Amino acid sequence: MTGRLNFDLKPRHMDGFRLYNSKSRTKELFSPLNKGRATMYVCGITPYDVGHLGHALVYSVQDTLHRWLEFSGYEVTHIQNITDIDDDMIRKSVELDISISDLTEQNHSIYLDEMDALNVMRPDQFPLVSDYIQEIIESIIVLEKQGFAYYVDGYVFFNTSNTRSFGVLSGYSFDKLSTMPRTDTMPDEPEHLKVNSSDFLLWQPSEHSEAMYESPWGNGRPGWHIECSVMARSNLGDQFDIHGGGKDLAYPHHDSEIVQTESLTGVQPSVSYWVHNGTMQLKGEKMSKSLGNLVKVHELLNDGFSGNAIRLSLLMEHYRVDRNFSEDYLNQAQNDIELFKNAIKNNNSGGSNITKLQPLRNVFMDAMDDDLNTPLAIDTLRDLAVLIVEDQIPSQIGVPALLEMTQVLGIDLN
Repeated sequence: MTGRLNFDLKPRHMDGFRLYNSKSRTKELFSPLNKGRATMYVCGITPYDVGHLGHALVYSVQDTLHRWLEFSGYEVTHIQNITDIDDDMIRKSVELDISISDLTEQNHSIYLDEMDALNVMRPDQFPLVSDYIQEIIESIIVLEKQGFAYYVDGYVFFNTSNTRSFGVLSGYSFDKLSTMPRTDTMPDEPEHLKVNSSDFLLWQPSEHSEAMYESPWGNGRPGWHIECSVMARSNLGDQFDIHGGGKDLAYPHHDSEIVQTESLTGVQPSVSYWVHNGTMQLKGEKMSKSLGNLVKVHELLNDGFSGNAIRLSLLMEHYRVDRNFSEDYLNQAQNDIELFKNAIKNNNSGGSNITKLQPLRNVFMDAMDDDLNTPLAIDTLRDLAVLIVEDQIPSQIGVPALLEMTQVLGIDLN
């Protein structure tokens, strides 16, 4: 949805939120660069095909983080890119005989409809790679002049041996990174042209009319990693608070972003908190478009599961946990939504024991302050709903609290 949250109850404090930082591998007290403001960049979709439940997990988690920051009193700036210049975008547009721009618009529109169904708020901006080509070229020129990049036969590579910080997210040494096996998140690159096997593309030749730009190195297009570095920096500055995405992007994508951006600016750290969610799996194997083992959001919606239930099921495990697709969770979530709806329809005086509410709110808020412990938060919502239905908490105070807390989790009971 497009709006910002409006909470009627008392404002939250700003000093108790602990967030797990993938870089330090610890929960850290959230302390933004600018008091009262939080900036976040989330790696968005590559819209060569429709999305799946793995994407829904990423964006439901990041939206929940956004909502909790707003609930805690921060003004949030949220940027999420669209990768419209990419190997898969070129391949799919040729295969379907449509333009890259039409392919982007078609699949991003489907993505937005699905995220609206899951009550995922729209970021402040959706920058397109194709709108940042000149900034990308200028950034590569700077890296080349600084000795962090080298040119070979129309390709420009980042030289990972010239920076000691490469691999801080993956936690592997330079030698280990040089022998890492390829994953499905790694684009194809001309390995024989590299000085080090861990070096990565900044620029590459291209002949596709919609993905071909003039540059000092010939007609071509950007490498994947430099795209996000430039879009994040252009929209949020040399430093910002939170960078989010799936944990499968930590290496090589986010590790590459770190060394590019910090080599460009000389400012460290470029990102204060790296927030990675676990993977969505099907029968123990990570869902991905390349593998084709997908559960799609629109299929679940067509099967009768509500957007509320799908979202709630994704939050039933902690965001950092890898999880298998579970229809049991979906059915449980559907039942929970019915329980919550029955509670808000209740109209009771609830007796005189109004003291049961605040302890539940405290448990909920403490859970969310503890690195977004949504499973415990959801347990609290169930307890509150049952107490309202059983007339143990007056509807007059219980229902507004239930609506408030479900809205923090992105559940729209209205």
